[in-house]
Amino acid sequence: MAKSQLNRQQCETALLAAIGLFGILCLRFPIEPRVMLAAEVIGIAIGFCGLVVARSNENRRWTGLCCVLVVAMPVLNAFVSRVMGSPIAFELTAMTTFGAIALALSVMNQRPRAMSLVASGFLTLFGTVISDHPNAIALAIVWMAVCVWHLVANHWERIELCAADNVSRSGSMRPLTVIAAVFLFIVGGMFAKDRFGDSNHLQAGFMPTSGGSEWSDPAATHGIGSGDAAIAAKDHAESFGAVESDLFLESTDSTLFDMFSDSIGQPKKKTKWERRQGMSSEKVIEAHTRSSRSEQGSASFSTDRDVPKKHRHLADVAKNALVQWSGPTGIRLAMNRYNTFDGLDWTNTAKHRQKKFARKQLGEQIWFFEPETATKILGSPAEKIARGELKFIRLNTTRLPVPMMTSGVHIKQVDRQDFFSTEEDGSFFMPGRERVPPLTVVHVAGMRVLEDELIAGLNGEERAESIGTNDTVNAEIADLVQAWTGNRSAGNETPYEKLKTIVKRLRTDFQFDRDTEFDSERPITEFLLKRRGGDHLFATTAALMAREIGLQSRLVTGLYVRPSSVDIAAGHSNVLPDDVHSWVEIRLKDGRWFEIEPTPSFREPVYAASWWLQSRRFAAQFWPIGLAASGLIALVYVTRLVWLEFLLTFAWWASVVCGPRRRFAFAVRIVETRAAALGHSRPAGSPPREWLLHRVAGQVAGRVAGQGNSDNQVNAVVRSFCDLADRLYFGKTDVGMLGENHSRIASGFVGALPIRTLKTIFGEDPS
Repeated sequence: MAKSQLNRQQCETALLAAIGLFGILCLRFPIEPRVMLAAEVIGIAIGFCGLVVARSNENRRWTGLCCVLVVAMPVLNAFVSRVMGSPIAFELTAMTTFGAIALALSVMNQRPRAMSLVASGFLTLFGTVISDHPNAIALAIVWMAVCVWHLVANHWERIELCAADNVSRSGSMRPLTVIAAVFLFIVGGMFAKDRFGDSNHLQAGFMPTSGGSEWSDPAATHGIGSGDAAIAAKDHAESFGAVESDLFLESTDSTLFDMFSDSIGQPKKKTKWERRQGMSSEKVIEAHTRSSRSEQGSASFSTDRDVPKKHRHLADVAKNALVQWSGPTGIRLAMNRYNTFDGLDWTNTAKHRQKKFARKQLGEQIWFFEPETATKILGSPAEKIARGELKFIRLNTTRLPVPMMTSGVHIKQVDRQDFFSTEEDGSFFMPGRERVPPLTVVHVAGMRVLEDELIAGLNGEERAESIGTNDTVNAEIADLVQAWTGNRSAGNETPYEKLKTIVKRLRTDFQFDRDTEFDSERPITEFLLKRRGGDHLFATTAALMAREIGLQSRLVTGLYVRPSSVDIAAGHSNVLPDDVHSWVEIRLKDGRWFEIEPTPSFREPVYAASWWLQSRRFAAQFWPIGLAASGLIALVYVTRLVWLEFLLTFAWWASVVCGPRRRFAFAVRIVETRAAALGHSRPAGSPPREWLLHRVAGQVAGRVAGQGNSDNQVNAVVRSFCDLADRLYFGKTDVGMLGENHSRIASGFVGALPIRTLKTIFGEDPS
């Protein structure tokens, strides 16, 4: 005979295995696609349920197949995720497979269950130790409590199997044992907490990267770890961070300008005389001054470039990474900004330098904020603050690549206001240095912006001039903007809606291709004609179009964090030299700048709309549907009794598959539901028979309109139903002896008291 359920030992072992598997899934949840992870969990759950049923029915074939399904789901999900471009770390896949094996073994015989118990303990310990969550220890406490409960129960069962005349067990023994074990575990953990210092096995090294002492090397870092504590003596040029091979002051790592030249091509070199021929006389002196300033400070960005050469980069992503970013992907890290365009080159003429940041101590950390935004960000709720961490690897620059609207920066163990400042263009940088030292970890914090703020923060009243832009380019840009945004019926009334239309048309009608050749000396004109080109041309065109509708814009260059660049095992994204990018920032009324992404193939920034704005848009877009839905809801409400009667009738018809006793109980529920819909529910404490005979049938005295002697019929049906219900529930009559009589009486009872009849009955007697 097949077993109906699993025994206690199997259930408890399965619970322990599930706890261990849950710990591994918690590690994977923040870094993996939710849909794929949910599919894997559902697959494991279905396989385990099938395994339980197969084991209960002692079906060996299905047991084996379900075991294979449970164990194979993590491997299958890893393969599918890798094919879809969302790879899962091999280590996490292996640990999940290990947990699935423990789950499958938990419902087997005694020896496999013991193996499952050991495996689940290892997984729980691994998940607790490796997790950074402050409440991860709760997982180990829960596992230990269940394990102690399981072991105590096994102990008493073994005693019962011994040759003993009598075994007396106290009902409170197992709970008290578990509570005592958990208490001792917590007390022991609190006693050992913070009593052991950090590891110092590298303290006596002699190289800067070895964590050596100040005696062996004044620039030693005393253990760099992940780079977060790469701070040492202040008197040495190389002491700010760890040094790999050469002194960072002599490093040959690529700069942002070198990477742009590799990715989108070298700027075309032209003599000053050729440039002057294309300009009016009053622009020659201005252009010469700007060119001299650009040559001295590398503060210009040319849109006229040659086709980039093909390069073979290192296959090892980690070694080839410029920076490592821990935070959301699909975002842009700004490094340079330019606000003036002369038709060919971008330069900066703004004056946004902040020499002294505001120092704020948040807990044990020292943060430095821009003075203008410090008060606003510190007073904002946590959900409106965006955070991230940036680790420098091979980027040769003094500038800090930070996301949009970054307000504050923090480096562990650094309390120096002179370490941070903003350049004239508003970009964050470290003054007084040749570069940011490698392995330096910079924490950044900025403001999230709602779409409501963008709608209200753009006025579009003052026309921003494109200084020095060719008149032909201006005319082409103006004609295209008018064609795209001139139709007010398309919803282009506000500057923000016009800006969205421009970005949408650029991303839809144009094609991103950095290998496109441009032969003329007017790259923007040729870009508008060919409708394909590099991201710098998309950004330049979008900036000029934004100025055409009266918005202040500027070109931004920096790095793009690709969604596919996540190193799942390490928990960060590797930004490569190929990830250089150009985009556009638009100025709000309050002086802040937000970004737009006009280039296809790059993810657009997300500006969430408030619930109020979403409701207004939904109402404006779907008001006919909303009006029709409101009318439909009102109609359904008015005719609710008709629909209720239809549903109850259908439910009674479907209950034919139930037994007689269940049908009789269901018939009473139907009549009670009808009466409750009319506001005459059965009183609490009143038995159904008394309520039916005295309240319902007792009120029928020939007052049912248009039914003649229906009062006698209703009384007879109700009494017959109550009598037969008593025989079914309380008599000793066999159901089979009643034949089909019970079904006829129950159906007659339900049919004799529809809502219209009950309404007439209760209407005649309002009390």
